[in-house]
This record gives sequence, structure tokens and C-alpha cells, in this order.
Amino acid sequence: MKKIQKRVAIIALIGIVAALAFSGWAHSGSGQATPSPSSQPSASTEASVTPSESPTVTVSPSTTGETYLLTVSISGAANGVVQSTPAGINCPTHCSARFPAGTVVSLTPMASAPTGGYETRFNGFSGACAGTTCTVTVSQSATVAASFAQVPVFATLTVVKSGPDAGGLFISSAFPPDSSTGINCGTTCSASFQIGTTVTLYPVEAQGTIFVGWSGGCIGLGLCMLTITGPVTVTATYTSP
Repeated sequence: MKKIQKRVAIIALIGIVAALAFSGWAHSGSGQATPSPSSQPSASTEASVTPSESPTVTVSPSTTGETYLLTVSISGAANGVVQSTPAGINCPTHCSARFPAGTVVSLTPMASAPTGGYETRFNGFSGACAGTTCTVTVSQSATVAASFAQVPVFATLTVVKSGPDAGGLFISSAFPPDSSTGINCGTTCSASFQIGTTVTLYPVEAQGTIFVGWSGGCIGLGLCMLTITGPVTVTATYTSP
């Protein structure tokens, strides 16, 4: 009986030792599952970004640099136009614009086409520019004045005489014929008239000649009435009775 009790006690002791050993192994296993310091990312590693990953921001002078106002004024003719390169000024619609410091701005004058017998001609720049061309390097606010002039435009009317004794026949642009006014062909067979002017030509018949008619700028018999829009030639034909 005592032997049996001793065996039971020994078995119980072995169980306790085994339990303690298993508990120690489990604790050691949980420790092994904990990552070592060398495998944990450091704070400095997480915060660092390589240059290739860094965002690149390009800021143009127009958004961060100094800008200055360039103003254009027009005088002499309301229909003169001045435009800038780079774009910004298109005066008289937009006569001022801001440009970044250091910008090279070219101003171009534009004359209008002839209207009503007049055309607009550019006279020159003054202010920040002088002369007939203007290039400004923007370093401060500046004003450029552009001067235009409205001038009359002329075109030449020429008369050609055809027929017998053509040298002695004449046509006048005044009635009665006046050698001091416009065309008095015989002496002067051409004259300049302002664009838009209406000119009337009167055929004058010499003795023994008959006026047949006009061709070229005018067609038909009777008076020749034409409005000057550019250079023009009119032929007057005569014949013998």
C-alpha cells in the first residue's frame, strides 16, 4: 500500500514539473513571436522620402514675382490700334496690362484701312518708347503714348483721248471748262482726287468732231460721273462727221 502511495506521489510530482516546463516554453514562444528591434521600422525610416519621391513645384514669376502695369494711350485718331506681344494689351479696347518683372513686351501699331477718303497713319511712340518701334523690358510701371493721324487718301484719274485730232480735243472736270480745276485734257490729262470724291467729266467737241462715248471707268454717251475709289482710267472717243 505504501508503495502504491509513493508511486502516485511521484506521478503527481512529474505532472507538476511537466506543467511548469510547459508554462515556461509557452512564455518563451510568445517572446520569440515578438519582432526584434532590428526588424521594426524606425521613426526616422518611416519619415524619410527619397529625392525621386519628393514633389517638384515650379512657380512661375507671374504668380510669385513682382508685376508692373504697362499702359498705352492713343492720340490723334480714334481708330488707331496698338497690340502687345505677349498678349495683354489691345488698345483702345484694353489699354493696360500687368506683366512680370523682366518680361520683354513689344508694342505694334496698326493703321486702319482707308474709310471715307481718309486713312489712319502711325506717327510714332513717346513716353517709355520713342520712335516708330517699341520694345519695353518691364522693370517698373510705365506708360507709352502712340500718336496717329487721320490723313486724306488720293487716287489718280487719267483721261485718254481717242479719235481724229485727238491732241486738240479736251475733257474738263469742271463746267464750264476751267483749266485751273482738276482735269483740263489737252493740257493736263490726269489729276489726283480724294478717295470718295465724285468727279464729273464733260466732253468738249472741237469743230468738225463728234463725241462718240466713254469707255474704261465710264461707259456710254453724255457726261461721265464716277466716284473715285482708286486709280482709274477713262477713254473718250471722238469721230469725224
